[in-house]
Amino acid sequence: MPASLAPVVEELELRQPAVVTRSLLMEILARRQVSLPPAAAAERLVRLGWLLPLRTRGAWEFAPAARAGRYRAGDPWIELRALLAHDPDAPVAVAFESAIWELGHSSHQPDRPVLAHRRGWRPPPSLGVRAATFDWRVPTKTVRGLPVWTEATILVAAAERAAAQGNWGNAEDWLPNTFRAARAEDLLGEAEGRRVSTLARLGYLAEWAGRNDIAEEIEALLPSRLPVTFLGPRDRGAQWSKRWRVYNSLLPRR
Repeated sequence: MPASLAPVVEELELRQPAVVTRSLLMEILARRQVSLPPAAAAERLVRLGWLLPLRTRGAWEFAPAARAGRYRAGDPWIELRALLAHDPDAPVAVAFESAIWELGHSSHQPDRPVLAHRRGWRPPPSLGVRAATFDWRVPTKTVRGLPVWTEATILVAAAERAAAQGNWGNAEDWLPNTFRAARAEDLLGEAEGRRVSTLARLGYLAEWAGRNDIAEEIEALLPSRLPVTFLGPRDRGAQWSKRWRVYNSLLPRR
């Protein structure tokens, strides 16, 4: 360890940041009165294995001494952390099956992380995630330092954009758990003003998951004459719900 970099590494070990940005490195260099330019310091720390390059420019993953080598933490959200370190107000959130996993409502970790963003914002390719557009209304939760959809947003989004929800095959695992954890007022707030088809599917999902209280409140928002709605692809073997006028080809029969 060069003497010039020892105070920098010491500061990084004290702070334990998952991501080191150029601005953070500049702050540490100034705090520890190290005269190296940030680019030179970063290059040396990368060469020595303390910083690991990321796809996001001006950001690196910190590899603390506890890892005993140049090993990554295996965090699927490391590039998102780098993005948020540069732009904390980016309109993004961990979403759909990834949010279900992060909130502890599923025993199946998604094969690929899923991120949602608001309309008008384009995720950079460096994130390496599956991205979907959805304008949520209920504020996100913070889980492991990341913005994560609430249960209410997950359920309304699954009803509105069923094709974007990727784990219907194990819905018996996550759907009842997510409904049990959802707050009724948040669900109604997230559902307010959505299309009739979205509300009908949401009511059907609530009934299927055993949240009859939510189903009744959703039903009260619906018009007396409902259009026919599909949950999943149009399939001759789909299950018909007269109450919601929904054809279900995604969920097992109840």
